[in-house]
Amino acid sequence: MKAAKTTALTATVLLITLLCASAFAGANKQVVANITTNDVNRAAMAIKFTHAIMKNKKMPATLFFNVYGVELVNKTKPSPVYPTGQNISQMLAEFIKDGGTVLACPMCMKNVGGMTNADLMAGVAAKKGSGLEAITQPDTLVLSY
Repeated sequence: MKAAKTTALTATVLLITLLCASAFAGANKQVVANITTNDVNRAAMAIKFTHAIMKNKKMPATLFFNVYGVELVNKTKPSPVYPTGQNISQMLAEFIKDGGTVLACPMCMKNVGGMTNADLMAGVAAKKGSGLEAITQPDTLVLSY
């Protein structure tokens, strides 16, 4: 029993060491925010943080809207307004203008939002697998909201 605990502890320490080493092995080359919520406050923070990292660190940046987040990129619905007075569609337009990429999950669009590509805001793309591809690239900082 003691040997099994020691082995499990050793394996855990090794795994943590490997994860930490890979996390600090090199500088991040891109940032992706995974936005699963339609909450205006969380979405605005995701957009603002990702936009700031993109501009300040000169990194490529992607916003990936999925699950309930797809509702925020639906041009047929009123865009929620953040307490600053700016709405989500304005924030996204600025993000895209500055070179950011905005993706929406096609499966979530269909099953959660009841949407098609025709419902997407200008500049938002929905391609099967594109979100997964974005968040699994090497040297990628992924933020989750």
